[in-house]
Amino acid sequence: MIKIFSVQNKDLETNLFPSFYLFKQKIKKHSERKDILSFSLGDINVLDVLTDGEHAGQKFVESGALFIKNSSVKRYSINEFDGFFITHEKNNLLTRSKLKENDVLFTTIGNIGISAIVNKNVENGNINQNVVRIRVNKNFTTPQYLSCFLNSRIAKFQIDNLFTGNIYPILTYPKIKSLKIFVNDKNTEKKITDNLVKANEFQIESLKLIKEAQKIFLKSLNIDFKNIKNSKFYAVPSKQLNSDDMMTPAFYFPLYTQTIKEIEKQNKCELLGGLADFKNGDEVGSANYKGYLERKETDVPFIRTSDLINYDFDSYPDYFIEKSIYSEIEQGINENEILFTKDGKVGISAMTTRSDKCILGSGILRIITKKDKINPHYLFIALSTKEVGLYQAIQRTVIASTIPHLREDRIGDFKIPLINKQKEIIELTEKAFDLKNQRKVLINDSRILLEKSLEF
Repeated sequence: MIKIFSVQNKDLETNLFPSFYLFKQKIKKHSERKDILSFSLGDINVLDVLTDGEHAGQKFVESGALFIKNSSVKRYSINEFDGFFITHEKNNLLTRSKLKENDVLFTTIGNIGISAIVNKNVENGNINQNVVRIRVNKNFTTPQYLSCFLNSRIAKFQIDNLFTGNIYPILTYPKIKSLKIFVNDKNTEKKITDNLVKANEFQIESLKLIKEAQKIFLKSLNIDFKNIKNSKFYAVPSKQLNSDDMMTPAFYFPLYTQTIKEIEKQNKCELLGGLADFKNGDEVGSANYKGYLERKETDVPFIRTSDLINYDFDSYPDYFIEKSIYSEIEQGINENEILFTKDGKVGISAMTTRSDKCILGSGILRIITKKDKINPHYLFIALSTKEVGLYQAIQRTVIASTIPHLREDRIGDFKIPLINKQKEIIELTEKAFDLKNQRKVLINDSRILLEKSLEF
């Protein structure tokens, strides 16, 4: 539908895109309307807490309190498996930025203006200085509605226009406080709040089910992994070097080699290449990228390796691609395909659900199981464990220039243990990804409901 509107000469700026002025006019009108609740985050009593993390480098440890970097915060999701931890003692000292359930996180540097809600899995963690923790006064709105609004195109427009001409934008406290929030009516606010509360519950339950399935899988291998030595010093016979086609230290690292040897001793194993077919993602070219604000509702998310989080992928990533390009590429992604990163941070696994529609980047491999060979949910659980998926991925990774890369044929050499009792693992994982699918539907419904209620 074509919209016609006028802009006075005195209101013209360096930006000459019509959408810029359309958004600007709508925000001005919404601020003046009596039937819409309008407030700025800096208005008196709106925020109970607005604070960032400690402005100092952290010493990370193998386990402890979860530490959230700005790169871990995605729209509607927080990556719980980035692997950064600080000691509990240090975490208890950083009381100002220690997370509580229903805090709203908001990124201020890098990919700015991304928001997510702190759930029970993440509470008591901490954040770096590039994320702010927000607690909103519930007399104004709920944390769920606020987070949804901050992820909307309405908020994105406001944020982008705070930085006209800036090369390295930073969302300072004054800029955050200047953001206008609109609530059309309490029924819409309640529906969005209820949806996102339920979506967070589904997230927690799905990850719990996956963890339970992983535990059953590892126990069924009949191996005490704690007894496998993690020696840092080792020698490799020259005969073995001559017979192998890889000569990287990681390929012979005792923890990796001994783990797979023990798995083979106790279990029947088959090569992954015989159990599944592989399909690579595609590069569509940066010229075809669309940002979150520029995208149309029909555009499709472009998923890169950094978008795989929590055994899933970010449905609202940095870039979107036009539907026509999506149709041309014809990736034909279906439900229950396993996604596995082979560039950058290799060995991260995820699985597609019924509602997924996207274009996968070239750094992601699609693993499509052969129906008569193995169940996709069982294979996903196997690959999602470090003992089977991650160790074998690291073993076979090489550094191409500066970027880690894992070749498709070497992924085909992964040894997959086939245990007899797979039923419980499959049922738990099926239920987990059904919950993930329901979560995506609730989030998408809430996102659309908010923008439609405000006529954006």
